[in-house]
Amino acid sequence: MLLDLKGFSTSTQNATRSLDRIGKKMQRVGSTLTVGLTAPLAAFGAVALKNFDKQAKAIAQVNQGLKTTGGLVGFTTEQLQAQASALQSNSLFGDEVILKDATAQLLTFTNIAGEQFSRTQLAALDLATRLDGDLKSASIQLGKALNDPIANLSALSRSGIQFSTSQKSTIKALAETNRLADAQTIILNELEKQYGGSAKAAAEAGLGPLTQLKNILGDITEDFGGI
Repeated sequence: MLLDLKGFSTSTQNATRSLDRIGKKMQRVGSTLTVGLTAPLAAFGAVALKNFDKQAKAIAQVNQGLKTTGGLVGFTTEQLQAQASALQSNSLFGDEVILKDATAQLLTFTNIAGEQFSRTQLAALDLATRLDGDLKSASIQLGKALNDPIANLSALSRSGIQFSTSQKSTIKALAETNRLADAQTIILNELEKQYGGSAKAAAEAGLGPLTQLKNILGDITEDFGGI
């Protein structure tokens, strides 16, 4: 049987060209897949690292505050982080913001501890939410007033937080007789009466639930960033 070498050569060339075309198409597909998969993963990784960095730095500030004050607040860093997480679930603030702008700031006021500290953190969130201000400023303002009511209570009044003449006299008398915790209770009770529930209400209204979802997703990316 004689072979048609010419026809065989033509067929071989056609097959080679077809494989060439297929190869180039596969390269283009591979390139597209690489961009389509790698780019989003790289972007996710960058966000995860950024969120992890924010959280780590916030915790570092809390830890430093505990160290410099000798833990006078009465809570461990784990307990304070748990409080921040709980506050996040009832506000528009992420836990890393709470740790940095509320917890770490309030730790500098060594006369605020225990239950009063926890109540002050929540009061700061309510105040910042109602007055549409920033959490750090609200925390420092409340910290000053609760740490030394005699010198700084009037600053709260200038910000619209009202105390009766009788309340002011009682708060001053309690502070002067070393019953600071009792004086703080009066202040916090009045703050809760005027601003209590503001942070929670904002978290439940309008786009609040979406903000909370964003904060939860942020927590997840923090874990990935750590990894």
